[in-house]
Amino acid sequence: MLLDTGPGLVLTADVPARYRRAIGRYRYGSGIAKVDFALDGPVPWSNPAVGLAPTVHLGGTRTEIAAAERAVAAGRQPGVDDAAPRHPYVLATQPAVIDPSRAPAGKHVLWAYTHVPPGSTFDATELITAEVERFAPGFRDLVLASASHSAVELERGNANLVGGDYAAGAMTLAQLVKRPVVSTTPWRTPVAGVYLCSASTPPGPAVQGMNGWYAARLALRERFGIRLPELHAAG
Repeated sequence: MLLDTGPGLVLTADVPARYRRAIGRYRYGSGIAKVDFALDGPVPWSNPAVGLAPTVHLGGTRTEIAAAERAVAAGRQPGVDDAAPRHPYVLATQPAVIDPSRAPAGKHVLWAYTHVPPGSTFDATELITAEVERFAPGFRDLVLASASHSAVELERGNANLVGGDYAAGAMTLAQLVKRPVVSTTPWRTPVAGVYLCSASTPPGPAVQGMNGWYAARLALRERFGIRLPELHAAG
């Protein structure tokens, strides 16, 4: 069995005390607050080329983004707390750009999230609206409806999002090695036939699928004696 979950789920089983202690020391990172927008038309980006991108990263300069992320890591909310930077980092997707069926004819949708301190109850609707408006004047006037989900609400709907952490664990130098335990085969759990294939395992969070590849490769070898070839980077 391959579990696309954080390591905490494994602790519901009878596992050795050493593994339980190691997982108990595993740390989760910042949460996210998510807002989905129904729009009366495409986002009016100042740079029209941005309207062709399915995914958009908003945050201004590299310095602004770094400052916003440091504030969240310190437990402060950019754009809200006086001691935090004015602008947050926002990741937005425009699915109708490549799949028009995601919205009625002539309409559009925008899905967006911003980082927040773990366990936050903050409603990011106004914060994200203002940040999109910063790069797309007139966006606010196109909003027909919106649905907001705080970090706490996201965890309530999916226990795997601990504190609202979509990355399944903080990405620190220590947890690049210990993810979720220090092992040459960290995908294997002490429960026979159960493996982790989530972002809580190497090589960590990203849209690359390698966590599942490594977990499946290990499971096939150990459970069925099937050895898959190594993957090598092209070029």
